[in-house]
Amino acid sequence: MYKTLTAAIALIVIAMLALRFGAHAGTTKIVPVGQAVRQDDFLYTVTHVVAKRTPSSTVYAVTIRVDNQALRVDYHWSDEIAFVEDAAGRKFQARADSADEVSADPIVPPGGSADFTLDFELPKDARAPMLRYWNGILMGDIFDGAAYAHAAIPLDSR
Repeated sequence: MYKTLTAAIALIVIAMLALRFGAHAGTTKIVPVGQAVRQDDFLYTVTHVVAKRTPSSTVYAVTIRVDNQALRVDYHWSDEIAFVEDAAGRKFQARADSADEVSADPIVPPGGSADFTLDFELPKDARAPMLRYWNGILMGDIFDGAAYAHAAIPLDSR
């Protein structure tokens, strides 16, 4: 019993260390609009991007489809999961007044899908904006080192 418990604890510690270093190390993987990014049993897909330029900023309306491939677990979407990072490393959260016209319910049932539209306002000097995700570490992320956190979806071609 003691050996089994010790082995289990050692495996957990090794997995936690691997996640700690794997989740923050590694290269960014560029993912095109329309390609899904997997986090555990959940897929995030940027399906549509519209950029509206103003004299002082650019507002990106980004539609993200969430597919819940879990068999029993609801998925709880939060607008803070998606953020935009520019070439200078600045991070931008969705505007609080984002009009989520497609689906206001943040719960996606097992086997279900939902679309969420978020508005990101970036200053005029922001270059190479990339949409990224961070939703913590779920059980399935242990096996791929939280690869979803390394995905970056370009929002602009300028």
